[in-house]
Amino acid sequence: MKRMFFLAVALSIVVGQAWGQRPVDRDSLLQDPEWKQVYDAYVPDEGMVASLRSRAENLRVEVYFAFWCSDSLNHVPAFLKIMDAMGAAGFPAAFYEVERKALPEQKYYVEGLQVERVPTFIFYSAGGEIGRIVENPAKSILEDILAIAFGGNN
Repeated sequence: MKRMFFLAVALSIVVGQAWGQRPVDRDSLLQDPEWKQVYDAYVPDEGMVASLRSRAENLRVEVYFAFWCSDSLNHVPAFLKIMDAMGAAGFPAAFYEVERKALPEQKYYVEGLQVERVPTFIFYSAGGEIGRIVENPAKSILEDILAIAFGGNN
């Protein structure tokens, strides 16, 4: 009986953390004409991309975004362009579309990861989180990724 109780609690936590989000493949992001336009217009600095390539093998990222969010529109397509500029040296990226918050008092889009605003880019290395870009980068999406990859923490 105890085992069933703990299993039920664990399952409810996992399900609760996944509420309102769904995985999205990279190609689906650029099917939206506005997103494709931002992607096409963005030109990442090749020198910065080359620096990022030197650190990419240990990185992975999860991106939480929303199609209804203007900040997601501004930054997620640019992030995709950076990943494409890196070519085969790029790092794994998983994209998750979040729904609008169900209630005004709901604080997080993703409770377990404390994703409060979108987009949120969560960077990992060696199994642990090493930094985030939340809503808007401090400098630029590429500069902030570099800062995280080289040991800074946003």
